[in-house]
Amino acid sequence: MRVRLVVPIALVLLLAAAGRLPAATAPVSYLSGGSVYVDAGAREGLAIGDTLVVLRGGREIARVRVTFASSHRAACDTLWTASPVAVGDLVRYVAAAAVAPPAAADTSALAAPGAAPADASSPKPAAGRARPRGRIGAGWLSVTTSDGGSFRQPSLALRFDGTGLNDGRTDVAFDMRSRRTTRNFAGSGATVENVGRVYRAALTMRAADPGKRLVLGRQSSTALTSVNLFDGALLELGDATHTFGLFAGTQPDAQRYRFSSDIVQGGAFFEFHQPPLSEQRWSVAVGGVTSLDHGHPNRDFAFGQGWWFSKAFSTSLIQEIDVNRSWKRVNGEPLLTMTSTFATASAPVTTWFTLNGGYDNRRNVRLYRDRLTPETEFDDAFRQGAWVGGQFSFLSHLRLGGDTRANDGAGRAESWSLHAEAWRLTRMNASLRGRYSRYTDEHQDSRLQSFGLGFEPLRVARVDVSGGVRSTKNSLFGVDEHEHWMSVDTDVTIGRRWYMGAGFESDHGDNGDTKQLQASLNRRF
Repeated sequence: MRVRLVVPIALVLLLAAAGRLPAATAPVSYLSGGSVYVDAGAREGLAIGDTLVVLRGGREIARVRVTFASSHRAACDTLWTASPVAVGDLVRYVAAAAVAPPAAADTSALAAPGAAPADASSPKPAAGRARPRGRIGAGWLSVTTSDGGSFRQPSLALRFDGTGLNDGRTDVAFDMRSRRTTRNFAGSGATVENVGRVYRAALTMRAADPGKRLVLGRQSSTALTSVNLFDGALLELGDATHTFGLFAGTQPDAQRYRFSSDIVQGGAFFEFHQPPLSEQRWSVAVGGVTSLDHGHPNRDFAFGQGWWFSKAFSTSLIQEIDVNRSWKRVNGEPLLTMTSTFATASAPVTTWFTLNGGYDNRRNVRLYRDRLTPETEFDDAFRQGAWVGGQFSFLSHLRLGGDTRANDGAGRAESWSLHAEAWRLTRMNASLRGRYSRYTDEHQDSRLQSFGLGFEPLRVARVDVSGGVRSTKNSLFGVDEHEHWMSVDTDVTIGRRWYMGAGFESDHGDNGDTKQLQASLNRRF
C-alpha cells in the first residue's frame, strides 16, 4: 500500500537545513522483495521507525521505514514508490540523537558520513524521556472475478518501536498484523481464514559501550540476509570499524509465523567497515550458518558479502557456498557447492550517462508484495541471469534507459527492456513513465508494455494512474494469452498523524476479468 508522509518528512528536512539536525545519506546495499537494506545503522544515527527518503539522481523515488537497525546496517519496509528501488540508490535521513552513546563518550567519530560534527550547543534529548512510537491501522482488500468468485480481506496492524529507552540502553520493537480472509469460489461455498502474524517482537539491550548489544526475541537479520527472520538471540560486539556477531534460534512457521522448533539454526559473522567519516563507503562480511530440521542436518553454508560505494563506482556482491554433508554426500553432492550469487555494479561514465550491470542466480527468494500486478509478476518471473544496461539523464527531469539480460540455466533465455521517465512537470509535480520489455526462450515469448502518470493536486495528496498490456506465447504448453490492466491509486496525509490510501485496479484477460479495490487508514503515534 502506498503511503505519503509529506508533512513529517518536510518538517524534519527543514530542521536539518536549519542546522538543528544532521542530514546524511547512505546507499541501498541489498534488496529482497519489499525489504530494502541500507548501509547505515544505529552508529550512523538511524533508529527503528525512522522514515527515509530514497533518491536517484537527486530526485525522490521512494520512501522506506527502518524496521531493524544493527550497528552499521538497517532493514527497511517500503512505504511508497514512484520507481522500483535499486541497489546503489541513496537514502536521505536525519541522524537520531536518541541512539547516540552517553555524553561522556566522543560522539564526533560516530557522526553520519558527510554530516557535520554535532554542535555542543545543539539541543539534546533529556535522559529517560524517550517514548515508543509507531502506528495503528486498518485496511480493506476486495477482489472479484468474472466467474463469480470473490475475495474479501479486512486487516489490522499494530506496530511500535521504543528506541533509546532506559537512558539509551534499551530498545523494544513489536510488529503484528492480522487479517480475516473470506473466499467465495464459483459454484461452491465460502471459506473463512483468520491469521495473525507477529513479524517482530524483540528487546535490545546495550552496554555502556555502544558497540556491544544483545537482541532477544523475534527479529530480522541484516548481516545474515539468508536467515532473515528468526526467534532467538543475536549478540554483536564491535567498534566503529569492526563487528563480530553470534546468533542462535529457530525459524518460525512459514505459513502463520507461529513459534516452531522444527528448524534450529545458529551462526556467526565478522564484518569490517569504513571509518565513520570516510568519503568512500565499504563493508565486507564473512560468516557461516548451520541448521537442523527435526534434529537432522538441513543446510550448512558459508557466505561472503561486500559493498563499495563512491561517487565514481558502486558495487555489491553476495555469495553463498553450501557445505554438503550427511545425506547430501550420500546422494552424490560434492563437498562444496557455489549456490546463491547476487552481484550489482554501477558507474557514472559522465554526468548524464550511467552504466550498470549485475548477476542473479538466487533460486529461492521470498518476495513480499503488498500488491501483485502483471508488471511485478513479469519482473519476478524473469529476474535471474546476467544483465547490463545504462541510462541517460537530460534537462534535470528526463531519463531514458534500457538493459539486456541473459540466462543459460535450463536452456538459453534472453530479455531486454526500454524505459523512459519524466518528472517535475507543471505546478502539480506531474510525472510520466513508460516501459517496453520482452522475454524469450526456446518455447516462450512474453512481452510487456506499461505506462504511468502521477501528479499532486494538493501538497498532501498524490494520485497515480498506471496501466499496461502483457502477452505470452508458449509453444510447449500451447498457451497464447493476452491481458491488460488499469489502476488508480491515491494517498493523502491528514494533519501530522493520520494518512490514508486507496486504490482500484481492473484486469482483463483471456482467462477472465478481475477487479481489485483496496483502502487503508493509519494513525501514527
